[in-house]
Amino acid sequence: MIVLVGFMGAGKTTVGHILAERLGTPFVDSDVYIEQQLGRAIVDVFAVEGEQHFRELEHRAINELVRGSDAVVALGGGAVEDPRTRAILRNTTVVYLRVGYDEALTRVRQDRFRPMLQRADLDQVYSRRQDSYAEVAAVQVDTNGRRPDAVVMDVLKELTRLPSTPAGTSNILVTPVGGTYYVHVGRDLLDMAGALLPTSSDVDQAVIVESDRDTRAADRVAAGITARGISVTRVPIPDTEATKTFATAERVAGHLADVALHRNDLVVAVGGEPVCDLAGFVAATFNRGTKLALVPTTLVGQADSAIGGKNAVNMAQGRNLVGTIHQPTVVIADVTTAVANPEHGFLAGLSEIAKHALISRSDLLTVLEQLSDDARAGDADAVQQLVTRSVEIKADIVSRDERATGERIVLNYGHTFGHAIDLVSGRLEDQGESVSQGMMAAAHLARRQGRIDDSIVERHRRLLSGLGLPTSGRFDLDAMQRAWLRDKKYRHGVRFVVLNGLGHAEAGVTASAETLAGVLDDLATA
Repeated sequence: MIVLVGFMGAGKTTVGHILAERLGTPFVDSDVYIEQQLGRAIVDVFAVEGEQHFRELEHRAINELVRGSDAVVALGGGAVEDPRTRAILRNTTVVYLRVGYDEALTRVRQDRFRPMLQRADLDQVYSRRQDSYAEVAAVQVDTNGRRPDAVVMDVLKELTRLPSTPAGTSNILVTPVGGTYYVHVGRDLLDMAGALLPTSSDVDQAVIVESDRDTRAADRVAAGITARGISVTRVPIPDTEATKTFATAERVAGHLADVALHRNDLVVAVGGEPVCDLAGFVAATFNRGTKLALVPTTLVGQADSAIGGKNAVNMAQGRNLVGTIHQPTVVIADVTTAVANPEHGFLAGLSEIAKHALISRSDLLTVLEQLSDDARAGDADAVQQLVTRSVEIKADIVSRDERATGERIVLNYGHTFGHAIDLVSGRLEDQGESVSQGMMAAAHLARRQGRIDDSIVERHRRLLSGLGLPTSGRFDLDAMQRAWLRDKKYRHGVRFVVLNGLGHAEAGVTASAETLAGVLDDLATA
């Protein structure tokens, strides 16, 4: 799926027709598609129902188009301002056609069917949208003073440089400040690992940090990398939270030093969340930063933890207390390995997918409710669909807030309660239980604060229990408060992420001891 974005007058429709003809695929203009569905002009929708109503119609139409058959799709200039639309566009090949403001107006000034031309602040709208276009674009091409066929040739040249993956694979673009990369979600991708690594003549060798339970997966990854002419050495480690320590990091770093790994060489993690976390931490700190590729083999890694660049080691006082943010160069999520790992990180992955569904305004919640039985049973089609949507949501959030200073904090929904539950229960290996219980606690807190009603609490319970996750538990408030003292988001007291409605998360929320005692009572009796 190729999607053209850009300001009005950029040439999306003209270029789109030519590009679709060259590629042998249909062309769809989203504005025309909407008008055909409505049986009326967009300018009329703006005049009668207003822009906000149109933007909702536009998002629904784009969701239908990009999840449908392959095509070249041209979007209206304002479509990328909806965060839900930006999220789903990350799973397409977005081409940004750049045009200067003055040239854009020259091209469209006489078009009476463009309602945005009536805005007095149109120049500010133009400036505001530029970052959104660039953020989701895999390809950017200038159109100022150029013929459409010349623009198409440039687009085709750029498209040939993008990674090629099997049919049915989702290729989701992540664009944080620390580095742009793709998350490839599909089946039987392990043998393609070498081909999916970013092209670079500087990589002489790779060190694979692998889970001792994923030796066969690591064999396939190693074979693909070796086929690229890159020498490979391997370091197996136990794939457990107990192994995610400074001592293990020192052992892995020692191997990197022994083989004289350089900054332009590659650390490749093959395994579950602990292996990817530890390999990322070593890659971030060895030589003050070494290239990293992640091949998560568990559902929790594929749907959540491998995206966004966070990595850490544990201490006796708590999990992930020392860490960095170091973006990978690629994430390869072969869902067949996740389905084959039902005892390791599968329920935790379903828990994180549920979290993304509850905090976002996407259609993931509805899709997850529909597919929960199939997903729990390990159906690969259902798992791939859910991982794809989950990654789209997280990729869009972390691309805008790499270091969790703003919007990214909402990804901790359920985690503040959950991590404390881990500590007080002595549960070192969380298989989804703690975050699930944490989300239920957060729902009880939001209800007690008058933010949501009982029906949303009950929807949490039905969703999580339907996925095989716990929705209750008994925990001591004093012990929880001691655990919260070590929470990374602690600021003059513990702070929670809660919902003000489904898809409307708020971070930094405090609660009195009396309220928290009531929340824990709710959790114990649910």
